[in-house]
Amino acid sequence: MGADAIITLLVLAAFLLAVVSGRLPVDFALAAAMTGLLLFGVLTPVEAFQGFSNPAIYIIACFYIVSAALKESGALHWWIVKWLGRSSKANRALPRIMAPVALVSSVISNTPVVAIFIPLLQDWAKRHSISVSKLLIPLSYASILGGTCTLIGTSTNILLIGMLQGNAEAESLHLFSPAIVGVPLVFLGILYFVVVGHRLLPERLGAAESVTDARKYGVSMRVVAGGTLSGMTIADAGLRHLQYSFLSEIQSDGHIIPAVGPEEILSDNDILIFVGQPEAVSELRQFPGLAPAEGQIHKLDVPYSSRALIEAVIAPVSNMVGNTIKDSSFRTQFGGAILSVSRNGERIQQKVGSIVLRAGDTLLLEAARGFVRRHRYSRDFLLLSRLDDVSIPNFDKAPTALGLLGIFIGLVVTGTLPLVVAALLLVGALAATKCISIEFAQRSIDMRVLLAIGASLALGLAIQKTGLADSAAQGILFSAGDNPFVNLLLLYIATVIATELITNTAAAVLMFPIAQVLSGELGVNLLPFVMTIMFAASASFLTPVGYQTNLMVQGPGGYQFNDFLKVGAGLSLLVGVVVVTMVPRIWLF
Repeated sequence: MGADAIITLLVLAAFLLAVVSGRLPVDFALAAAMTGLLLFGVLTPVEAFQGFSNPAIYIIACFYIVSAALKESGALHWWIVKWLGRSSKANRALPRIMAPVALVSSVISNTPVVAIFIPLLQDWAKRHSISVSKLLIPLSYASILGGTCTLIGTSTNILLIGMLQGNAEAESLHLFSPAIVGVPLVFLGILYFVVVGHRLLPERLGAAESVTDARKYGVSMRVVAGGTLSGMTIADAGLRHLQYSFLSEIQSDGHIIPAVGPEEILSDNDILIFVGQPEAVSELRQFPGLAPAEGQIHKLDVPYSSRALIEAVIAPVSNMVGNTIKDSSFRTQFGGAILSVSRNGERIQQKVGSIVLRAGDTLLLEAARGFVRRHRYSRDFLLLSRLDDVSIPNFDKAPTALGLLGIFIGLVVTGTLPLVVAALLLVGALAATKCISIEFAQRSIDMRVLLAIGASLALGLAIQKTGLADSAAQGILFSAGDNPFVNLLLLYIATVIATELITNTAAAVLMFPIAQVLSGELGVNLLPFVMTIMFAASASFLTPVGYQTNLMVQGPGGYQFNDFLKVGAGLSLLVGVVVVTMVPRIWLF
C-alpha cells in the first residue's frame, strides 16, 4: 500500500470518526477531508474540485428551488388534503397517508413533503383520537421509499446518475427506470405497516394525550417581587390544575423543592419549573405576578403583540450543533429566544443556556411573527411551525406549479431535453410565473449540502485513485468469490451500514468506485451494482440519524432512538431481500 493510500485511509478514518461521534457535521467533515487530501498532495486542485462541475450538483440545486416552489404555492396542500380520509384507526389511515407521500416524493425532495405533512397529521390525529406516534415514522419511510422510484427522487439517485455519465450503461436508463423496483418497495412498505408495522409503533400515552403531549418542554417562570402571587399557596395561586402543564419543581434561595404540594407558599423571585406542552407558555403568561425567568426574552427587540411561539428542529448541518445555547448567540443571529428544548420528546433537565444542542433537538422559540417566513429555508432548521397561527398557503399558483412539473416530466421521459437542461428551464418557468420569488429561490438552495456532495466526490476519487477501492473490492471478492450475486449482496449490506452511519449521498460516493472495480474484476455489467447502491443508500430505516426525514419526525412524534430500530428492522430486511432479488433480474450481469 502506497503513501497516498495510507494518507487517504487515515483521512477517511478521521472523517468517519468525526461524523459518527457527532463532533462535526457531515458537510464540514467532508470539506475537511477534501482539504486534507489537497494538503498532502493526494489530489491536485483540479481533481479535488472537479466534483463541483458534475451536472448532478446543478440538478440538485434546481430541485431545491422546485420543492420550495411547490411548497410555497400550496400545491402540496392543495393535493394532499383530498387524500387524508376520515378513518379512526391508524392501520386503515396509513395507506391514505403513505401512498400520496410516496408519489410526491418520487418527483420532488422528500424534505418539504414531510415538513408539510407533519402539522397536517398532528391536527388530523388529534381530531380522530389517534396517537401521532402511530403515523410519523410511516410518513418518513414512505417518503424514503417514494424517492427510490425515479432518477430524481432523491439527491442520491441524481448523484449516482451524474457519476455514471460517460459510461455506456447510463444511456439505458430513463427517468422512471428505478420504478420497476421502487414501486414494489412502496407497496411492500405500505403492506408492512398495515399488517405488522403499526403494532410496533409506540403509543406511550392514551391517543389524545399522546398527540398533545408528544413534545415535553420545561418552562421557567419567576415570581415577581411584590407581585400578586408572592405569599400565596400553589393552590390559591391557581397553579395546581393547569391545562397544558404541571409544576415540576421550585427553585427558592438556591434550594430545589421537588414534588411541590398544594400548600407550598410562593416567595419573591422563586423560579417555578413547569413541564408540559408548547401551549403552556401562553397559558402561564396570563398569570399576573409571573414573568419569564429567561433573560433573553426581555432582550428581544419586538413588541409582545408581534411575537409568536415557534417550534424548530435543529438540522444536522447547523452551526449550532455541538454548542451550548449561550455560545450559539441565537438571539443575536436569528432574532429569537429559546424558551426550552425537547430531545426525543422529553424535556432536558438543565438550565436552558447550558444545554448543548444536538441534531434533531426541537426548540421552543419566542420570536417575531415573520420568523418562520425568514428562516423557512435556513440550513439550520429542518422544520419550522408557528404554534399560534399557522399560515395557509396561497393556492392560486398551485395548478400552475403542478402543470409546469408535469411538462418537465414529459420532456425528460420522452428524451426531448437532457435532465439538467429541463431542470433549469423548470426553475425559470416557476420564477417567470411567480410560483416562487427570487428571494425564496435563492434561500431554498442548501449550499452546504452541495458542498458536501462536491467534497464527497473528491473523497470518492481519492479512494479510486489510490487503489483503496481495489483493496475494498478485493476484500469483497475474497469473501464472495467470483459469484456476482453474492458480491452484489455484500455491496448492498456495506452500503446500508454506511448510510446509517453517515449520509446517503456520502455512502453512495464511497461505494460507487468499489462497484466499478467489482464489475471490472468480475467482467460483468456495472449497472446492477450501481442500482443496488441507489436503493441501499436510501434504505435508512434503523436509526433517526441516517436520513433527514427520520430526524424531522423524531421530535414531533416523541420517538426514542430504539423506536426506529424496532419498527425499521423488519422493513429493512424485506427491502433488502426485494432489492437483491429483483435488481440482477432486471439489470442483468
